[in-house]
Amino acid sequence: MNKTTRAWLTGGIFGGLIALISGGLVGFLAGIIAGMVTGLLVAKHVVQRTPMEGFRRGAQNGLIAGMFVLVGQLLRGLLINPIIDPHHAGLHAVYTAALGGLVLSGLVAGLFGAVNTLPAPRNRAWSVGLIVLLVLAYPWLDQLLELRFMNEIIPVIVFVLMALGLNIVVGYAGLLDLGYAAFFAIGAYTTGLLASPHLGVNMSIWIAIWISAAVAAIFGLILGAPTLPLRGDYLAIVTLGFGEIVPIAVNNLDKLNINILGYNVVKDFDLTGGSKGLNPIGRPWLPFIGEFRADSPIPWYYLILIIMAFSIFFIMRLRDSRIGRAWMAMREDELAASSMGIDIVRTKLMAFSMGATFSGFAGAFYGSYISAIFPSSFAFDVSVMLLCMVILGGMGNITGVIVGGLIIQLADRLFLPQLSQLVQKLFEKSDIAVLKELNFASDFRVLLFGLTLVIMMNIRPEGLLPSADVRAELHSGDDDDAVVATGVKQTV
Repeated sequence: MNKTTRAWLTGGIFGGLIALISGGLVGFLAGIIAGMVTGLLVAKHVVQRTPMEGFRRGAQNGLIAGMFVLVGQLLRGLLINPIIDPHHAGLHAVYTAALGGLVLSGLVAGLFGAVNTLPAPRNRAWSVGLIVLLVLAYPWLDQLLELRFMNEIIPVIVFVLMALGLNIVVGYAGLLDLGYAAFFAIGAYTTGLLASPHLGVNMSIWIAIWISAAVAAIFGLILGAPTLPLRGDYLAIVTLGFGEIVPIAVNNLDKLNINILGYNVVKDFDLTGGSKGLNPIGRPWLPFIGEFRADSPIPWYYLILIIMAFSIFFIMRLRDSRIGRAWMAMREDELAASSMGIDIVRTKLMAFSMGATFSGFAGAFYGSYISAIFPSSFAFDVSVMLLCMVILGGMGNITGVIVGGLIIQLADRLFLPQLSQLVQKLFEKSDIAVLKELNFASDFRVLLFGLTLVIMMNIRPEGLLPSADVRAELHSGDDDDAVVATGVKQTV
């Protein structure tokens, strides 16, 4: 399969599945996504000389990918909807969304193909600019198409922010952290204690979010200190224990007792609210906007985008700094890095501390956004999900982590639940008694998620967009195998 075919096939599968699962006017959004994926992949693998040639090549492949969107939209509107809802109407909307997705796929892919013909680094800057423009315009697109995805998109970006922080620990420094959700909890509870009436502080969220990040960074140092002599599986077990301790601790600190020399200094003090959690938590306030509200997600969306942009810039500067190069040297060979004069103790502590800082930021924002925090929100599966996002996207690559995080979180929060409900409704409409009794709404989503990870790790273990070092490490034996195979063939 050549790279051009792979480009439109990848974009078409993404867009077609989104249109098939969601239906409605999501076909427009599916067309944009299919066109963007196709255009970026075509621009990456195919060289064009003029903008018109680039637009033509991108538009051609985008229209092919858009055919998948059109087919998926028509299958959902004409075949599946009448089965699950006999009274379903609106065929005009089905045809409109199908054709709109096709046209938008070709147009968006053509634009990315055209800007790729510009001389470097302008082509990269324009490609990033187009992506930023689509991201900034999404809230208005969501309102126009009545998708109502905004309340799910914001937590998705929060998790991507945490994945970027975990990428510092796992991707750059090579330290396997299975308790990263603990720093998320620490940041959220610090904000809850400072920006809620629970302790009577009621601090502004703009100050509390920085304090939360600092407290999470301190706890990162506390976790990193006892793990300095540990590597690999042993390090993973210690971080796993820390990740389990924090939610249990906050769940049981609703009756805090401190006894010193027989005197009850503190008795039955409610520090964290226990299983009831903390609420309400203060929300940001800005001039001309006022207080951010739960029923108006657009200000929240742009705020988390600003935090994300700041975080990406800061992480890129860290990656290219002396400490960033020390992290990568330690990841490749800790003994060799130490022999070259790198302070392993300081380097490890900095990795844990900086990674925890971004998780603390995310926790502070998340606590303010939902205006309540509970111990159950920081279970072990959050750490596993974040680690999957980093590995699937590509360890050590910021773009890869963002892409992997968006794919896993959007699938987990939007499309897999919709697919589970769709399958459940189809089973309920069937004439087979066994299928009617099955409950796929809760388990089918987890089944598909696990199956996707198994397939991905077998087909592309380095992730979707890995760093060059990780790719070389995982495929270090490919050239040798090819030489051996060639030699055997020639001998025979």
